[in-house]
Amino acid sequence: MIRRILLLLAAVAFAVTVAPVAAAADDVVKVAVVRSTGQNGGEPDSLAQVARRTLGDPGRAGEIFALNRGRAQADGGALTDPATLRPGWILRLPDDATGPDVRLGRIGVAAKPFLTWKVVLALIGAVVLAALTLLVVFRRRIVRWVRARIRDAGEKSRLRRRIRERAELRATLAAAFADDRRAADLAQRSVVELDGQGVEAYAIKIGKREVTAWVTAAGPPLAPWRGTGETVWTRPVDGPFAPAGPTPIVPCPAPVGGDDDGVLFADLTWLDGVLAIGGDPRVAADALVHLLAGLARSRPDLRVLGVVDGPAMPSQALRPRSVAELPPRPGGPAAPDGTVLLAARRRGLAGLVVMSVAPVGDDAARLFAFCGPGGDHVAIVVGDLPGAHWQWTADPDGTLHVPILGVTVTVPSVRRI
Repeated sequence: MIRRILLLLAAVAFAVTVAPVAAAADDVVKVAVVRSTGQNGGEPDSLAQVARRTLGDPGRAGEIFALNRGRAQADGGALTDPATLRPGWILRLPDDATGPDVRLGRIGVAAKPFLTWKVVLALIGAVVLAALTLLVVFRRRIVRWVRARIRDAGEKSRLRRRIRERAELRATLAAAFADDRRAADLAQRSVVELDGQGVEAYAIKIGKREVTAWVTAAGPPLAPWRGTGETVWTRPVDGPFAPAGPTPIVPCPAPVGGDDDGVLFADLTWLDGVLAIGGDPRVAADALVHLLAGLARSRPDLRVLGVVDGPAMPSQALRPRSVAELPPRPGGPAAPDGTVLLAARRRGLAGLVVMSVAPVGDDAARLFAFCGPGGDHVAIVVGDLPGAHWQWTADPDGTLHVPILGVTVTVPSVRRI
């Protein structure tokens, strides 16, 4: 509505300023034509002679001069000197003029430019008045619109700044992930220590001073662990770890991301099916690359089946051409009916199915059947996949939301790997 009114006002102003304006005309008046020398007995005509012929009194020449002073004539001249007349000029006469030289005529008003300073000021005033009227009538809508534009600009600016800051952190994390094996070793030792106490941990965070574990135990923690939440335990990074004992299920901690507080690892033995990393595809692919790179160091025995080729596929991955070509799983369950297990169970892993594009239809059903409970493979998919047991979300600024832990971490940039 506001935009239409403003366009209408602009169109009216344009039409007024450019439209030609016809000059107004005077009423019918009495006039006389200045004689030529031949018509005037060989002498130049004068105002006194015109006054004598039309008014009967040459002394009234001043009246004729006053009526015609400065008036533009057809030849472009104008009467400015009473002693100077040009043949053919049309002179306006007083109303009481009579005689054979008196004629009737209309003397048009000279056209004047429309865009005088007065007209310009009037137009400016009209536009200002219209704008003020619009502001008064539509002030609430205008204020909401302006606030929305300011808010959008602020959000875009904050997003660009956040992406720039995150890019620097992601580059730093990439170098740290590539060179630091200490964090992965501590994560492995922490899982093994807790497993020896009969406690299962599905995620580990290695900080500068302490280790944080998300556990499934219901009882109190044993030293050196202490509880900081219902299912969150911590212990100092420094200090001896319990020696590794016989472990029924080999843990599989994979690096997820990091922040100023440390590096987060998720134990894929708890995945129990499919992990879908949705959201921004570039950041999701970076997360997948680092998961696989970490697993290649900590669990080189895992078989990787890369169903769909892409930049995230490790060079050593086996590459079936479709989900239908995955190795058969004897006794495996049928495709899921849409029900998602509320509680996962740990299981030993022999391999991963990695997909850089989320499957659909029958391929999705086959993937769920192949990686379902009771098997020894899990899947990691880039993209949104309904029914996946773990569903993480990547943002364009490089962050990754992990709902199963209730945390958000930064994904290292793959450019530094």
